[in-house]
Amino acid sequence: MRRTEPADADALAQLITTAFGRPDEADLVRKLTAAGDVSLSLVAEDGAGRLLGQILFGPLDIRLDGRDDRDDPIRGRFLAPVSVLPDHRRLGIAAMLIRFGLSRLRAGGAEAVFVLGDPAFYSRFGFSADRAALFRCPWSGPHLMALELTPEILGDGRGTLTYPPAFGAA
Repeated sequence: MRRTEPADADALAQLITTAFGRPDEADLVRKLTAAGDVSLSLVAEDGAGRLLGQILFGPLDIRLDGRDDRDDPIRGRFLAPVSVLPDHRRLGIAAMLIRFGLSRLRAGGAEAVFVLGDPAFYSRFGFSADRAALFRCPWSGPHLMALELTPEILGDGRGTLTYPPAFGAA
């Protein structure tokens, strides 16, 4: 596992497109990268250097209701997407990428991470739909989940999430 490099761009786009069966997520990653809205991007590769999986984290503006975040903003991140080639799924690649990525975020001072996905999958890593239920964003609902890397950083869990502009154009 290693950080994504600029030279990975074409292989990364192919990986993500193949993993999702469409180009939308690869386009999102390209836009986030071009805008500088990537905090951490990791890839898993085989012994020959072929990309097998990828994960991306970026900055997320978290505003808690009733709190002035200007002086002490929450260091929030989004997770999107996690991609693994179809013929390499169920081998633990996604789990490895998520666990390692979260450990890097903790070490770097991130305090909370939000993801939109399958609760049955992401709850294994500590993400909670209940913890995200009262946050407002275009994707609010049962598939929006939160993970506090700093205990109780999200307070009573009421607030607004603002994703980078690339999400609106994806």
